[in-house]
Amino acid sequence: MNRRAVLGVLRVMARERDSFLASEVGTRLRGKAAPADLRRILLSTLEDLGLGGRTRDDDLLISRLPPGRPFLPSPKRLRSDTQFLLHPALPEGLQELVEEYVARKTGKAWSDPIVLDRIRAAIRVQKDEYWGQAGGRAISYRAGYRVLAYLAYQMPVSFTGFRHILHGMAKDGLLSDRMRVLDIGSGPGTFPLAIASAWGRLSPGTVRISALEKETENLEAYHSLVPAFAAGEHLVRIAEPLQDDLRSVEPEDLPADLDLLTFGNVLNELRDLAPDEKAALVERLSGSLAPDGTLVVMEPADLENSVALRRLTGALARRGLNLYAPCTSLWSTACVPDRCWTFREEPRIAPTRLMARLAATEGGYRYLNTDVKFSYAILRKDGRTRETYRVPLGEKAIRLSGLPGRLKRRVNVVVAKMSGDLGAGHGDQVFKVCDGTPQKPVFAVVPRHHAGRARALLEGEYGEIFALENVTVRYNPARDAFNLFVDRSAGIAGPGSPGTKRTPVARRSPAPGKGRRQRDLPE
Repeated sequence: MNRRAVLGVLRVMARERDSFLASEVGTRLRGKAAPADLRRILLSTLEDLGLGGRTRDDDLLISRLPPGRPFLPSPKRLRSDTQFLLHPALPEGLQELVEEYVARKTGKAWSDPIVLDRIRAAIRVQKDEYWGQAGGRAISYRAGYRVLAYLAYQMPVSFTGFRHILHGMAKDGLLSDRMRVLDIGSGPGTFPLAIASAWGRLSPGTVRISALEKETENLEAYHSLVPAFAAGEHLVRIAEPLQDDLRSVEPEDLPADLDLLTFGNVLNELRDLAPDEKAALVERLSGSLAPDGTLVVMEPADLENSVALRRLTGALARRGLNLYAPCTSLWSTACVPDRCWTFREEPRIAPTRLMARLAATEGGYRYLNTDVKFSYAILRKDGRTRETYRVPLGEKAIRLSGLPGRLKRRVNVVVAKMSGDLGAGHGDQVFKVCDGTPQKPVFAVVPRHHAGRARALLEGEYGEIFALENVTVRYNPARDAFNLFVDRSAGIAGPGSPGTKRTPVARRSPAPGKGRRQRDLPE
């Protein structure tokens, strides 16, 4: 008897009846397993389908568990989690587990010079492969050291990035007090580790974490790290991960009615798939989500992967999944992203002991990775979005798609802030903005000497909506992009409140176009 057969029978019986006995499951399976074996399989499988079991005489009564209830964390919980994210560091217990795993895997101390040199070599190979550079030399210990290199170099920032996403979901009420999660392409368990770390800070309830991973080396690390790290969190339960390929896994082998389905830095690896093919795969796997469940995709922040993610979300929208965040279609139109490069940037993470030791060599900067930058998308099936504001009929604002006809003129627009400061500290502060309509990238530019009066925009959160009033439209031919200059006569207001929440930048307007040079901006 295999797990798939048991899952299949359980799914059918759970649709037919509110409760039933384990012996009835055995009858449907036609005696393919001894009662003791069947009970063992059932107890490890029930929660995957949102079912529970309790002893009744010599049998097991199986019934559907009540659904979790959404909650909002208390202000105290949110403050505690915010403090962690303002000064992030990989938890001490997790650092120790990684160091122990390196020592166990290599048979030497984690700080042994030979071990460190081999991890450095594996990091260099991975970086060469990632950036498509020639000369990445295959090494004989590659399989095992690839995982060690990931744990040393990439895992800390991915862990922290997903912690930020979880924090936002908690603030929005997207978590429930009885969550079931599946992490697709889990690797050594970065996202499950992040959930285990965050859960006690944010939630009053329980979470059960399942994972799907293809590679044996990754699963070995997962088994060493995730259950041990979660052991101290009594509200966190770790299921046995499934070993399978996300391309070919059968949906009936996956947990059902999930509250959260995650893809962490894995879809970018499917480079042979076109956006529509990738979207078809994600849609197929999203069949495991509950009707009010949430799907999260996180990818690296570089241009290629960030743009690919926006194209993927557009393809998923055409298949019926709505984008909850970070983007908002403010004019209720379909967004067709072409070269939309937008990512979130958060405070740097402190280097781990392992990372610091790797960097203690000539050219050590190559082994430091502390910048927390990531692209992400949160999707749902129920039409719910983080920002509910839409530009109403009659609003005195234009769509960003209309900027080409208004060069050097002043306009009112309603936009979402979609980046941190891209000005690189060289004077003007620059932010990517969007309303879901532009054909070309659009940036809001705040001159340095007006920054003090544009604090609402400068300090606004990623994805927050603003009305920019009386801003000057410029075109940057070098980047084929539009700039909106927030100068002396411009104003910043909350959406839907023109004239009431306006933050004037200054009282006087300069001559249009005078003395202003186009900045060199990202695509």
